[in-house]
This record gives sequence, structure tokens and C-alpha cells, in this order.
Amino acid sequence: MLRKNEFCKVINNIQYMDRIDTIKQLLTDNPNDIFLNYALAMEYMSLSDWNSSVIQLEWIRNNHPDYLPLYYQLAHVYEEIQDTDMAIEVYNQGIELASKLSDKKTELELKSALEELIF
Repeated sequence: MLRKNEFCKVINNIQYMDRIDTIKQLLTDNPNDIFLNYALAMEYMSLSDWNSSVIQLEWIRNNHPDYLPLYYQLAHVYEEIQDTDMAIEVYNQGIELASKLSDKKTELELKSALEELIF
């Protein structure tokens, strides 16, 4: 018999899987949609499915490198899988892009996250 918190975890996973299936369905019609690919990565992150998150976020980085929100999330995923070198690389790329786009807020957030990782 499942305890209440275990039941909630199972139900939440079903809800995530429904959202994942829905996003995947939408991606069949729009495979290059940045937002859908990003949304799918966020769903995987919610499930701590780091490998699937990396795949989705790296797809965005390779195909839409100017999509600034991906850098913080991708670096975070690399931190989760303990690939510090890749996390640092991604943070630095995001900082460079944020500077190029004159997005000071995001640039500071990325610098802060990088400093926290390094120190």
C-alpha cells in the first residue's frame, strides 16, 4: 500500500509524463520550436532526468545559440551530473551572450552562479 507522499509522487510523475507526451506530440509537428524543446527540457529537469535535459538543452544550444535562457539551465544540469568543466564553459558562454545582448540582469545572474560554483 502506498503512503500519501508516495502516492503524490506517483501522481505527479504521471502528470509530468502526460505533459512530456503532449510536448513530444507537439514537437512532431514543430521539431525546431525553441519553446517546445525548452519546455521539454524543463519537464525532464522536474523529474531529475538530467540526461534527457542535457539532450534537449544541447539541441537548443546547437540550433539556437542566441536563446539566452538555456545557458543557466544547461549549466545547472551539468552541475547536477557533476560535470563542473562543462558547467563553467556553459556559464561563460551565457555570460558572453548576455553581455553581447546587453542583458545586464542575466549577465549578473550567470556570473553569480558561476562564482558560487567555483568558490
